[in-house]
Amino acid sequence: MAATLRKLDDLVGFCCRGQAEKEFKVEVEAIGRVRHKNLVRLLGYCAEACFNKLQGWMYFIAFIRNLEYAPGVVLVPMGSRTGKPFRTTNLIVFAPKNVPNDSGKNGFIACGDALIVDPGCQSKFHEELRQIVAALPRKLIVFVTHHHRDHVDGLSVIQRCNPEATLLAHENTMRRIGKDDWSLGFTAISGTEEICIGGQRLIAIFSPMGFAINQGSAILDVTSGGNMTDYFQSTYKFMEISPHALIPMHGRVNLWPKHMLCGYLRNRRGRESSILKAIENGAETLFDIVANVYSKVDRSFWIPATSNVRLHVDHLSQQDKLPKRTNLLSTFLLTRA
Repeated sequence: MAATLRKLDDLVGFCCRGQAEKEFKVEVEAIGRVRHKNLVRLLGYCAEACFNKLQGWMYFIAFIRNLEYAPGVVLVPMGSRTGKPFRTTNLIVFAPKNVPNDSGKNGFIACGDALIVDPGCQSKFHEELRQIVAALPRKLIVFVTHHHRDHVDGLSVIQRCNPEATLLAHENTMRRIGKDDWSLGFTAISGTEEICIGGQRLIAIFSPMGFAINQGSAILDVTSGGNMTDYFQSTYKFMEISPHALIPMHGRVNLWPKHMLCGYLRNRRGRESSILKAIENGAETLFDIVANVYSKVDRSFWIPATSNVRLHVDHLSQQDKLPKRTNLLSTFLLTRA
């Protein structure tokens, strides 16, 4: 059954009263009024109790069936050590029902009966994660998008609960995951590989998307080996797929993914144009560029924004767009950072 899950304790505290319940009802009623090709009829909702166990979540899902994903996809926002404005990491559980998995290998990098993506919950939610894993088939695939703590903090729980689980991750990601999190083997994945879950074919796409801090804006991790060319190419790949919905690892499901992806591209192109203009007007250091380009942005974001600036300057240099007098500016900026 396809569904989106919304736990009230994600809104405020651990109860279903007061402001949290009001916000919940407003959100559900808004969903009921929306008409979209990826929305089906809203059957109703339940706000009678907190749902802190897997059985409770399934009861909730039986009432709200509002998003049409591939069969068996469940989204579970779980409290994590993520950055503001988010407080949760979306645990994605894919467990198709009554679909025989007789595909064998057939070129798949991994085959299983269920898939979990980014188990990054805090320790106080580990028991909930354990219950989810215990309820899933033993032939479990675990996919980790990157190494940040809010995406891997629950790996040790899965390893203890199901040591037969197969971990899929990029080699660079595994270098940053400690033995306390995962000490068993793993299967390296770099993009374009195919995975079979319960007879369903999934394709992995590598994307250095960074982590979003607001709608249409993102911070790219310059230390992880990504670059702006990869960012643009992977974003265009997502657009070529023409997805009906995108499930981010933080925040709400996006039902208009092309609009969102176009927004990301416009924002990046706009930033790069502003950075080039700042350099042409005499900016010589990271601080000069950031102060100019991000002058209307809260200064608390200036330091993380330097990562984006460095990547954009490298991208401009690769395209030979930097002014001739500053053809060594990219190296200079990286040295001074």
